[in-house]
Amino acid sequence: MILSTLLALESTARTASERIVIISDTHLLAPGLVTPGRAIDHADAGESKMMVMSDDIMSAITDSIISLKPAVVLLTGDLTYNGERASHERMAQHLERMAQHGIQALVIPGNHDCNNPYPLRYDGDKTVPTATVTRDEFAQIYSNYGYGKNSRRDPSSLSYCCEPIKGLVIIGIDSNMDELNTLTSRGDSVNTYHNGGRIKPETLQWVIDQARQATRRGKHVIAMMHHHLVPHFDQESRLLANYIVSDHNQVAMQLMEAGIHTIFTGHLHVTDAATLYNSEGNDSIVEIATGSAICYPFAIRTATLDNKQRNLNIDTRWLNATASCPTLREQGRQRIINSTPGLAAMISGKAWSKVGNHMGQLKAMLEAGGGKVNLPENPQQATQLALRHLKEVLSRTLLAVVEGNEQNQDYEDIISQGKQGIRAMIEEVAPSQADNLWEFFQSSVYPQLEPLVRSILEDRNAVGTPIESHTDDLHLKVNL
Repeated sequence: MILSTLLALESTARTASERIVIISDTHLLAPGLVTPGRAIDHADAGESKMMVMSDDIMSAITDSIISLKPAVVLLTGDLTYNGERASHERMAQHLERMAQHGIQALVIPGNHDCNNPYPLRYDGDKTVPTATVTRDEFAQIYSNYGYGKNSRRDPSSLSYCCEPIKGLVIIGIDSNMDELNTLTSRGDSVNTYHNGGRIKPETLQWVIDQARQATRRGKHVIAMMHHHLVPHFDQESRLLANYIVSDHNQVAMQLMEAGIHTIFTGHLHVTDAATLYNSEGNDSIVEIATGSAICYPFAIRTATLDNKQRNLNIDTRWLNATASCPTLREQGRQRIINSTPGLAAMISGKAWSKVGNHMGQLKAMLEAGGGKVNLPENPQQATQLALRHLKEVLSRTLLAVVEGNEQNQDYEDIISQGKQGIRAMIEEVAPSQADNLWEFFQSSVYPQLEPLVRSILEDRNAVGTPIESHTDDLHLKVNL
């Protein structure tokens, strides 16, 4: 009798509240593809991803998931490093270990996972091409993890719909463009790779139909996909177009109207949540992006379903160590700092593509005002100029963004330090005109940049508009 009562209470508790775990961008590189040597050392150098440790990290995450005993685990894409078939097969082994403990894993592909032209085996001092997977092969490998008989499949993509928890429908949305990739290994003349995102019109309609059918039956609906749907900072769609699906605002409104109000994503390797409201401000969709599992801060999300309150309580925890690396967190954090030069090079490259052709005119104009001018002559010199004066503030900003809840950092000090760095750059480039140029920057340039800076560092979206929002990145409750 006592045992029956306890079992009944446990059943009631699981009906009222079910736990979901979310991880993303595991970028698993199968151990069998790596023989130590200069090849893997070169690939690993400067990476924020701890690629050599990816399997060790996935083993530790699997252990953590088993201890959490969730009903479902969602993996929101980029399961593998570069789509290696061996890495997919190794990932399936980790998921099988979860299944042996009664945990249902559901996957969706990322831009790295299918038809990738660059899968490699790292063999000592050389690299050797290895097999990738087609989209059909992806579905076959993960037939027990979203692509099996218990799911409804979209005929136009790798999207699917299932109900792993009674009353909760999960829609995995394929947002990838790998069908456009070309591979010399399959007879194409060149390798091409597309990492941007879009949802095909026919797939979007299929998703909308599935969501409407579920909501009409009184079920909750959540979605997952790899690319962003909701901007995580203002101008993301302009500055980082490959990280957010095309026509994102229109797509978000259609999904919202169909009854999808929560979506889990990855891709940008940031632990961030953002809310998009409709124009009336009376409906919204919340996107919860989870950072890469093999990058600092090694985020693992948990979402507890409360059927009575019709919401998800989302929490965030971190993997701090693995069996072979007790200092995982410290090493990962240092890798983020070490990636700052790459960020500076990317920013300088984008800026140079817009102003590089005008540097001669700018130099002549400044020299006409008197004094020596030391403008950079190429993107590399521009990067070094930025690093001399902005390296620390870029590192601080990058750490704040990947950790989430940026506003908990001393963002006013970060902004002040950034301005000081720009002032120092101006003094190095045009010392005799530094005061005038600094005044111009503060009065005319920075006011144009400030909304973007505030959006990133204060963790706000649609800054200054009637639908401006701030969403807790790490601990939040979302309505279904």
